[in-house]
Amino acid sequence: MSMNTALSGLSAAQKDIAVTSHNIANVGTTGFRGSRTEFADIFTQSPFSVARTTAGSGTQISRVAQNFSQGSVVGTGNRLDMAIEGPGFFALRSQSTTPGVANETLYSRAGSFDMSASGFLVNGANQQLLGWPAANNGQVLSEALSTAQPMRVPLTVGNPVATSQLRLDLVLPTDAAMSGAQDAVPPTAAFDPANPTTWAHRTSVPVFDDQGRAVEAELYLVRMASPSATDPNTEFAAFVMRDGQMMSATGPNTITFGSDGRIVPPATALQFSDGDADLAFNFDGSRLQNRPFSVAAVQHNGLTVNQLTTLDIDSEGTVWATYGADGRLAIGKLLLVNFPNQAALRPMGAASFGATPDAGAPFAGSPGGTGFGRLRSGALEMANVDLTDQLVALITAQRNYQANAKAMETSSQMMQTIMNLRS
Repeated sequence: MSMNTALSGLSAAQKDIAVTSHNIANVGTTGFRGSRTEFADIFTQSPFSVARTTAGSGTQISRVAQNFSQGSVVGTGNRLDMAIEGPGFFALRSQSTTPGVANETLYSRAGSFDMSASGFLVNGANQQLLGWPAANNGQVLSEALSTAQPMRVPLTVGNPVATSQLRLDLVLPTDAAMSGAQDAVPPTAAFDPANPTTWAHRTSVPVFDDQGRAVEAELYLVRMASPSATDPNTEFAAFVMRDGQMMSATGPNTITFGSDGRIVPPATALQFSDGDADLAFNFDGSRLQNRPFSVAAVQHNGLTVNQLTTLDIDSEGTVWATYGADGRLAIGKLLLVNFPNQAALRPMGAASFGATPDAGAPFAGSPGGTGFGRLRSGALEMANVDLTDQLVALITAQRNYQANAKAMETSSQMMQTIMNLRS
């Protein structure tokens, strides 16, 4: 009997050492919740035993209790790091790779997040942070826990528009000697973009495709006629290359300037097409001047999508994103979750917990709302473990283990003494 009692003490002390060692090992783990071992004594009685003389039968582990007190908050400077100052847990959605296995919702105080390639806010275990949808002004559209969804920040906004019209204000030289490498007016050979002697001027032009992506495009100008005694006009022919392919002119492709340096009216847009796209060039603001070729101004009607430039999270959990020169837009609002009985949550590793029936039904709320703490962006909550206390607890557990080992040794010696009795 005494041997079993001492053995239960050894087992309990060993469990206590394991729990304390786990706490010490995770002192630097973000959002870690420390735990302690709780013991209960064992009394084995029969209906005929005498209560006044009943000896105990040892000890047992009643539970390993989690400590959900606030940990210290340390600034990091990373806007996607978040600490909860007060009660509540982040809600996380696990990403199961096993077919037929549903994704599980987990709860954690660890607020170290990054943005995935697809824009989701995820932690180091690739679990997605949950939030509520919100209007552009930050007003939450729903605060029901069932409507929570993985928080995704669009990397771009806006609807792309393919370029179809361009306006170029060019400065073209009056002196034919400034016409680049063009060998003659007009050139002696047909236009060839690879042969600089067949054109006078070249410039890149901004063109977007229907996906809002920039497409390489170039405008070539060939000096076809210079002023003479019989004709004071100067004429240029335009050629367009788009994405490495020559575009065909669907009408006249020449620009004529009068002796005053202005385009001879009526000026019309030059139309080009390659079967996939149509481009119309307007040169109304172009002029002949006694200076080298240059592009004074350019405009086009193509639109690209705006890229994400900054991301902020306020103390109430609203995620604000800025795209290009546009104003801030609310992407969503992070939620916090709590339980009537936190102590019954199931540890899942990676500083996260799973719901259990004993923990009660989860309830959600906004950061800073009634019963929930506020969020602090650019900071992390460290483990709520005091290293000094744990080292003292480790020494205590070690002494308990040694004492129970001594009790077992004493019991063994008593049994050996009985075995050595001689009749």
